[in-house]
Amino acid sequence: MRLKSFLILGVLMVVCSTEVRAGLSFVLTPSTEIGPQGAEVFFNGTLINTDPTNAVYLNDIQFVASSNLTPVANAFFANVPGILSAGQTYSDIVFAVTINFAIPTGNYFGTVTLVGGSNIFASSSLATQPFEVSVSEVTPFSAWQLAEFGTNASNPAISGDLADPDGDGIVNLLEYALNLNPNMAGVTGLPTAQTDPACGCLTLTYIQVISATDVVYAAEAASDPGGPWSTNGITQTVLGSDGIAQTNKASDAGNPIATSGKRFMHLRVTR
Repeated sequence: MRLKSFLILGVLMVVCSTEVRAGLSFVLTPSTEIGPQGAEVFFNGTLINTDPTNAVYLNDIQFVASSNLTPVANAFFANVPGILSAGQTYSDIVFAVTINFAIPTGNYFGTVTLVGGSNIFASSSLATQPFEVSVSEVTPFSAWQLAEFGTNASNPAISGDLADPDGDGIVNLLEYALNLNPNMAGVTGLPTAQTDPACGCLTLTYIQVISATDVVYAAEAASDPGGPWSTNGITQTVLGSDGIAQTNKASDAGNPIATSGKRFMHLRVTR
């Protein structure tokens, strides 16, 4: 019997499949926001697709936070693009949370995670950031901010004391104190100065909002525009009220112009 030997040569082929995942840099700017009870607080951030070649899909946002903080529905999708192309940067509002109205004042914490990957079905955790909400009491001024600025009430660049969103040169604190519209440019309603023949002195007439109990109005006078400013010698008279605001007249009665030379008056408002 003849034996035959066969040599079988085989080739082993190994195929490797790797999913391409884009990198994402995520930073909140800042990571702490301040808001009164019941308000919506908006967090700005910067997202950078650090992959120089591939796009990254931002498919979802997930929260782990105090039960006193509720994510605002669709805030992520309303502001953040669904796809960041290679090297693309986004800087603006990333998400928002609503503060429970009955929450005690204090600091509350959470984390936010952006979910996605290399396609619209990807669900990898791309980046996570902690955030903090410092809750303050509702004041007449914070209630006014919410009524006037809505979703921008927690954005100090728009609703802050010294911000001027309508560009009329009157900052928000004065708009609030004088019962003006911070979203409509105009100078009507500013304090007016005149001389009063009865006292021979300078007077300043201004509006005072009755509910604005968190601000202090002070009509001050000086002999020079650079000061020093003082309330010495100034008397106050209420000219009228409509239940919302009252009209006051401050008179520099203790410093008649005839004996003082020149006089100047202004209204100081502090919170």
